[in-house]
Amino acid sequence: MNNHSSLYLRSKIFAILNKKILIVTERRADYSKFRPIIKEIEKSKKMDYCLVVTGSHLLKEYGNTINQIKQDKFKISSKFHMYPKNNKNTNAEMVRSFAKAVNEISKIVEKIKPNIILAGFDIGANFAAAIIGAHMNIVVAHLEGGEVTGTIDESIRHATTKFSHIHFVTNSEAAKRIIKMGENPKLVFVVGNPSLDSIKNIKKISKEKLEKKFELDFSKPYVIILQHTVTSEIETVDKNIKKTIDAIKESGIQSILIYGNADAGSRKISKIIKNSKIKQFSALSFDEYINLLKNSAALIGNSSSGIMEAPYLRVPSINIGSRQSGRLRSSSVINVEYDKNKIKNAVKKAINDKKFLAKIKNTKNLYGNGNASKNIVSILEKIDLKKIPIQKKMEY
Repeated sequence: MNNHSSLYLRSKIFAILNKKILIVTERRADYSKFRPIIKEIEKSKKMDYCLVVTGSHLLKEYGNTINQIKQDKFKISSKFHMYPKNNKNTNAEMVRSFAKAVNEISKIVEKIKPNIILAGFDIGANFAAAIIGAHMNIVVAHLEGGEVTGTIDESIRHATTKFSHIHFVTNSEAAKRIIKMGENPKLVFVVGNPSLDSIKNIKKISKEKLEKKFELDFSKPYVIILQHTVTSEIETVDKNIKKTIDAIKESGIQSILIYGNADAGSRKISKIIKNSKIKQFSALSFDEYINLLKNSAALIGNSSSGIMEAPYLRVPSINIGSRQSGRLRSSSVINVEYDKNKIKNAVKKAINDKKFLAKIKNTKNLYGNGNASKNIVSILEKIDLKKIPIQKKMEY
């Protein structure tokens, strides 16, 4: 079935339902959070979804993760390539890919005519979807607004908030920031992080299978490395990942390295990784990743997974550099600069410091209890869209 036919059928289905939800996923990070929400929407008799797939999901060098979506048996209504074939992986190329997303998603929205656009986080295609919703008089619901971090993500996240009408946040501090930004307090809901919902219902993979596939010895500690590019530090991202890799090599610990996102500078990182001789994977399924994380000694890098998922599993994380700067974090997170020796010391602490390890057994979870998706879908089912003004006003 081609995209046009699929969109036509979806629009017909939508016509007999109360609410039509458009979801755009650009990369594995946003998909891990949309995934449990889509599962809850599938249970609903009042809503249906239109899933659009783009970005690094369609790129071989980032693992063709659209296959994971297909394995989950979700209905893909449409897909398009954000990045050109000869993508130079620069900041300017990111801007052009964003423009492509605006153009393509606007056509899909025009065809589907959704009631709600569910825009997530601080990711380009989702920001594009929020802008489109605001311009086409469609209610936009934003996930994980109000959080403070580093790099361009910070600006995208707050801008998306201002284009959105409904706000689903992970914690009360984020809710306070959104209200300070002039958003209607009645439309700000603290629901937690949806990816934690998936962890609660994760498919367990035996240690034997994991050991065999990833060539690990579970009788000894191992770490997972997941370090993304930082677009505002593009000149030094290759040097920064090398410091991390050198620290792990010199520590002599087993390791698995997962490639980061496709933002500007990611190929500079990939080049260092390919020559590192460290065990590396372009992508893992969510089930594989969580099972590996659960059994690991630590998660190392600058992923939000070290701030949200790892603490939920009581796994230490070593947060390197500025990318997660300002984000609410648990006592299980060790913050370090881009410094080889400091990273090595942090690894030692995560593995050998008995006081630290005893402390994190009782670390407080700051991002919800694993029921975010149910809460989000329940609110969207009940909310009266007619009472939400499309033209927003500052609320003080």
